Amino acid sequence: METLNCPWCKQRTTENALECRRCGGPLTPPIGDDPGPSPPLPPRALPKGYKRRMFFTNSVLSLVGGIFLMVGLPIGIIFTILGITLPGMVLFIIIGGGLGSIFTLLGGGMIYFGIQEVLGKIRPYEHGQATVGEVIDIYRDRSISINGRNPWAILYSFMSHGQPFEGKELSWKFNPKTQAVGNKVFVLFMPDDPDKNVIYPPV
Repeated sequence: METLNCPWCKQRTTENALECRRCGGPLTPPIGDDPGPSPPLPPRALPKGYKRRMFFTNSVLSLVGGIFLMVGLPIGIIFTILGITLPGMVLFIIIGGGLGSIFTLLGGGMIYFGIQEVLGKIRPYEHGQATVGEVIDIYRDRSISINGRNPWAILYSFMSHGQPFEGKELSWKFNPKTQAVGNKVFVLFMPDDPDKNVIYPPV
């Protein structure tokens, strides 16, 4: 029996299931002109654990910021202590402490903007208006690279108040069985700002 990963919790589940046995989240329907069951009316309750996973594993900025923070804090603390305890080692404080502070500040800034980015994704899931859109392109996004890996970008279009809009979702573990160019999908967008939008269920 074919299996797929749940887009909400990543649990393996049967390909033709309607919802995940673990988190209860709706699963991506088969590729085609049917986008599947309509999303619930807002405000929507998200499957258990999805918000946490978004914050800790789905934000590239937060991940990179965490690395900077883990490097910067020890450097700043260790070199500052050495500079204070060892005579004539003031340069340790200036160079090491300064370098550690720069990494820490950069990391903290990345984490902050990463959190804001995630909140911008969660809000449409919880409060967005639903419409049917279409996947228009799928490609490797070479502008983003972590450990030599590039995520897949899924571009989609939809209409709001008679105007066309586009959105983009990134996936590090894209499965070609779940999305294809021309596939109909549900899009959740904020009526006051359609540029804030997501695919439902997520990719």
